[in-house]
Amino acid sequence: MNRNAVIAGQAGFSFAGFLFGQVARFGYNLVVARLLGVDALGVYALAIAVIQISEVLAIAGLDSGLLRFVNVHSQDPLRQRGAIGSALKTALALSLFVALLLLSFSGHIASLLNGSRLLQLTLCCYAAAIPFNVATVLFGHAMQGFQQLKPKIIATQILSPLLLLLLTLLFRYCAGQDAALFFPFVLAGSGAFFWIRPRLAAITGTLPSDILNARTDKAMMAYALPFMAVSLLSMMSHWLDVMMLGMLTDTATVGLYHPAARTAGLIRSVLLAFTGIAAPMIADLHAKSQNAEIGRIYKMVTRWIVMVVIPPAILFMVLPEQVLSVFGARFATGGATALLLLTAASFLQATFGLSATVLAMTGYARLSLFNALGALGLQVALNLFLIPRMGLNGAALATLLLFLMLFVLRLGEIQGLLKIHPFGKALWKPLAAGLSAALLLLVLRPWLLTLSPFAGLGAGAVLTLCSYTALILLLQLEAEEREIILKYIPFFDKELKR
Repeated sequence: MNRNAVIAGQAGFSFAGFLFGQVARFGYNLVVARLLGVDALGVYALAIAVIQISEVLAIAGLDSGLLRFVNVHSQDPLRQRGAIGSALKTALALSLFVALLLLSFSGHIASLLNGSRLLQLTLCCYAAAIPFNVATVLFGHAMQGFQQLKPKIIATQILSPLLLLLLTLLFRYCAGQDAALFFPFVLAGSGAFFWIRPRLAAITGTLPSDILNARTDKAMMAYALPFMAVSLLSMMSHWLDVMMLGMLTDTATVGLYHPAARTAGLIRSVLLAFTGIAAPMIADLHAKSQNAEIGRIYKMVTRWIVMVVIPPAILFMVLPEQVLSVFGARFATGGATALLLLTAASFLQATFGLSATVLAMTGYARLSLFNALGALGLQVALNLFLIPRMGLNGAALATLLLFLMLFVLRLGEIQGLLKIHPFGKALWKPLAAGLSAALLLLVLRPWLLTLSPFAGLGAGAVLTLCSYTALILLLQLEAEEREIILKYIPFFDKELKR
């Protein structure tokens, strides 16, 4: 099977999984907002920010290390299993240490974020999930190195968020509001871990004895640690707006902001879906010095990402009030502008975010670290300046400005170092179709606003998708898209042959 089909097939499943996960998390936020209140949603957002930053420390960059070294040792199964065992053993020890550290300092962290004892208790409960979540991620990355992305997607994007949503509803009606906030997170994490654990041996050949007897892989650790710093800075950057809103405002403001951030994050799932399978391919091609093929994949995947993200971006930016109205009238009035700005930021990140993966998988770990350091410092400065003046809209504007500057910087670096860029000739087609669909929705916006929130949102979504799809087909698909469509949807092949 050629690379186009592998990328499309794996990314298609990956995207479906990420989309399901984002929808489930969207549903979770909706349930918390409706049933537990704005303050509880703010507490959850702050707690999950701290937990995810802590998990990056526990993973220690070994997720990127596994992707690279599983492919580097592709001709030596024994060394592959040794690398996987070493990564898992190291991460287990680190995750237990990080969880204990978080338990010890939970009170200080809650105070720093202007949270009450509810935030402290939530942090303590969520800390118990760290070892399970870390193991699940590394198990998934080990299998991803074998270009088997499905177990990772099922565990992290389907089982975990679905269990979180269902268990929250169960605890809310059976044990009360506090229990619904405290316990589902750790139960969902452990459930995903127990599902993925037996699949490691089946796909990679790694046995429990390989993990127990593993020695520290110094070469992999040397490669992974810079990526831990990059991932830590990236995760801090991802949650910095939420955490600085907590420091500079209160949990209620965080609660109003979080649905807008989560909704805009649906767009980012497209990037994650494609990079999950493109990353090991790029690493393998770089090891073989095939830069021209890396450039072709870079252009093709960028075009595919743009094609997919344009319709939701149009909907979120033209009808932000209807989108947020599902959380309640207070969210629609308080977060519409933030959703517009965050959607623009997510569009930039999704469209050009593959550049960060290209840098990482071609050996420029130190440069990636410097980029992340500079970005974090800039984001802190922007948030300190804009949040006191604009509140949650200031946090959203800071995110947009940050991604705009990062996009320019990384494109320049890749062009200078690898002599490649993401701008293929066919990129104008989805952009032209998207602009036309956006103009149509803007014309119809006054009418859509007269409808009920759910009716307006549904009508806007149908109009956007239908007009955009019709224009894309009118402008004609490229050879890569036709190849994939005919392969996975044979009906069209029969129709074309008539």
